[in-house]
Amino acid sequence: MRFRVLGPWEAGDVLVPPGRLRILLVALLLSAGRPVTIEALAERLWPEGEPDSVRGTVHTYVTRLRRLLGRDLIQTAAARGGYRLDVPLDDLDLHRFRELLRRSRDGAGHDEELRLLRAALALWRGRPFTGVESVWLDREIIPRLDEEWFAATERRIDLELDAGPPDRLVAELRGLADGHPTRESLWHRLIVALHRSGRRAEALDAYTRIRTTLREGFGIDPCAELQHLHRSILQEPAATPAAKGPRPRQLPHGIARFSGRKAELAELDRLCGTDQSPTAIVALDGAPGTGKTTLAVHWAHRIAGRYPDAQLYLNLNGYGPGQPVTPAAALATLLRGLWVAGDLIPPGVEERAALLRTTLADRRVLLVLDNARDADQVRALLPGSGGLVIVTSRSQLRGLSIRDGAHRVTLHRLSAGESAGLLSAAIPADRLAAEPGAAARLIELCAGLPLALAIVAERAHRAGSLAEVVHALQDEKARLDNFGAGEGDPHTDLRAALSWSYQALGPDAAAMLDRLGRHPAGTIGLESAAALADRPPAEAKRALDQLVAAHMVQQPRPDRYELHDLIRLYAAERPGDEAATTRLLEWYLHTAVSADTTLMPNRLRDFLVPYTPRTAPRTFADQAAAMAWFEEEYDGLRAVVAWAAAHGRPGYAWRIAIAMTTFLDRRIPWRDGVEFLEAAVRAAELAEERAGVGYTRNSLGCILLDRRDFARAEDCFARALVRFRSMGNRYGEAMALGNLGLARISVGDPAYGRELCRAAQEMCERDGYRRGVALNLDNLGMANVALGEHDRAVECHRRAAELFHELGETEIGAWNEQNLGRAYAAAGRYAESVRSLRLAAATLRRLGHRRQEANLLVDLGDTLLAAGHPKMARGCWRTALEAMRELSDPRVPALEAAIAGV
Repeated sequence: MRFRVLGPWEAGDVLVPPGRLRILLVALLLSAGRPVTIEALAERLWPEGEPDSVRGTVHTYVTRLRRLLGRDLIQTAAARGGYRLDVPLDDLDLHRFRELLRRSRDGAGHDEELRLLRAALALWRGRPFTGVESVWLDREIIPRLDEEWFAATERRIDLELDAGPPDRLVAELRGLADGHPTRESLWHRLIVALHRSGRRAEALDAYTRIRTTLREGFGIDPCAELQHLHRSILQEPAATPAAKGPRPRQLPHGIARFSGRKAELAELDRLCGTDQSPTAIVALDGAPGTGKTTLAVHWAHRIAGRYPDAQLYLNLNGYGPGQPVTPAAALATLLRGLWVAGDLIPPGVEERAALLRTTLADRRVLLVLDNARDADQVRALLPGSGGLVIVTSRSQLRGLSIRDGAHRVTLHRLSAGESAGLLSAAIPADRLAAEPGAAARLIELCAGLPLALAIVAERAHRAGSLAEVVHALQDEKARLDNFGAGEGDPHTDLRAALSWSYQALGPDAAAMLDRLGRHPAGTIGLESAAALADRPPAEAKRALDQLVAAHMVQQPRPDRYELHDLIRLYAAERPGDEAATTRLLEWYLHTAVSADTTLMPNRLRDFLVPYTPRTAPRTFADQAAAMAWFEEEYDGLRAVVAWAAAHGRPGYAWRIAIAMTTFLDRRIPWRDGVEFLEAAVRAAELAEERAGVGYTRNSLGCILLDRRDFARAEDCFARALVRFRSMGNRYGEAMALGNLGLARISVGDPAYGRELCRAAQEMCERDGYRRGVALNLDNLGMANVALGEHDRAVECHRRAAELFHELGETEIGAWNEQNLGRAYAAAGRYAESVRSLRLAAATLRRLGHRRQEANLLVDLGDTLLAAGHPKMARGCWRTALEAMRELSDPRVPALEAAIAGV
């Protein structure tokens, strides 16, 4: 039987009633394998005063406990007149915690010690012995355990500081120091982390805060170690902030046998041959297939050494399938490439552009923006100074030249001499000399387009003769108009070359290319490509490797692939395969549901996956892996949702969007989330699926409620409720009803809100939906606080906490714990409020839920202020304000005013 005491109390599958029976079991557990005298047990059971018949009463409790656990577990220790609990020590998480700490101290190397400490600390799930009310535990055991946790945590932080980078520990240390404002050891580590991160001013400010706290609260100065650290920082010159990641080197692989374009290269060198303080902009424009990207990348590699700080590349998808990349999305991609965390990227284009300019300030940066649609798509992406921007486009980008001073370089088709040079760079000279007529004919048929020449050269390597290649092209000419005539649409000139290149592929690679043309995203992951092709990932990878070798597909990084625009157009024209499209949509849907299930295990999702997928979705080991997948695939998921909505598959569009709601809530700015879910609502309405309309409106309402847009949120919930009732969907009805109640509470109508939440709770109880019961108990607690019924509120939140714990709902449980803290604060029970809020904060910090943690810190500051600790309150609010500003939270002005008023 497993016992867990480092957090909410658990005794295996046995329900031990709260009260002295639990205290007795804890007292025996802490001395497992050793006898505990009746006198010692009595002191722990009745610290306020023992009953008249101590031995008889203890024996009665032991008898009751034996009935629950089994008689063999509790033995009578006759020699000492007490009892002994016979369970393996490893059955108690506290013993495992201490054993891991012991092993970490026994000469383990750095990495092994860090691994053992992390494993030990992972056993903690919150405040020890939650659910066991005991003066003995509160007075003697829990404080000692807290110190053990602090010692282990501080040693783990020391090891991670040594391993670097230090800035990733700053947020955690801020939270710890704010939560324990007089613990000097935490402030010492925070100051060290800030200093090593190059944040000297913040390090000095942190020292000022702890010194002020100690002087005003206790009349003492910081310890000698802190004072020494402070003096050493003051004596050092200001440091440059440490980099948050490796310097970006994103340029695609250049062509080793690049040939031609000497005049253009000379012009480019002349335009940007000297260092310039303002940003230089070069726009390469020309028809499709003229080699704009190839030239841009080749020249970028030649001059990359002048720009050591960052070399960035982004395909803007201005021409091709799907929609061009919006300036907002492009800015987000560039910022992520510069190691700006996703939850720090503001929502608006102007704010993102300003953050990009700030991030690139005083840095020598080379930025390649490929395949731009127009000047407006590019303008917001321009750095402020000190860099070079290379833009390629089929448009002349005259606006970028006139308004922004871009230097235009137009690429025309290659001359016959340049075409011959390009061909001779790829085909051995003896083969060209042996068939001069065929070589000349190839150059003519390719019409001076570098892409066509490159494909022809690759074909020639496989063919027996150049004449054979010419014959293949001429055969294609019979089926396509104007091929090789030098007139008409350049796209048409390439179709034949693409066709014979396609025919030279092996069957698996050819089938893969057919499928890739149906993928709506700009970059394609290996697993989604495997789903398209209906092949195991290993087989799909072999086919993709063949396409990469044939220059039909690019591979910008491991297991990620891209198609050149023209090749994608050709692949998309291949005979349709609706089954492949369905497999792809199913894979994205079921994988998104799998990731969301990992993040939020007990949410009902049957309506999202009403069938078994034909292609196995990806599974995730933990929440970190699920969040990483959402981060990597976010752009692709948006493209898939937009494509499905526009191409007769709106059911997939809204379902995938709903499966992303947990990720949207944790990481995506509210404005982006609202726009995304509004599109999902339209997709569900287009699909004429009442359930979809209900669920998407409900999810949209939740984000609007968080944004405090109460009127729109209430409208969404009310409409969702009507939809669910019209179709007899009781789960959806209860969900929307509870959320509508929460909206009414938020707008100042708690009495009606409580009625709605109670009705939703009763529906969930009748249907056996325990998660819904817990959610509505949480809602009822908030309603009772608003109505001034604080004891009822506390009881509701406690009942919800038990259910969330039983269900393993970590994140929602933390939200409820936060609301319990609010209820305690409203009742004037400030110590209990602080305890609940800190417990919730630790959980949210571990989950990386920055927005909700900031919200909680506001509540903690409110409680501390009410309890008479204004300086501690201001510290909490400042920490919250930092996060809220980064997330463009609309509550920033109110919080700034609160800080100023304290």
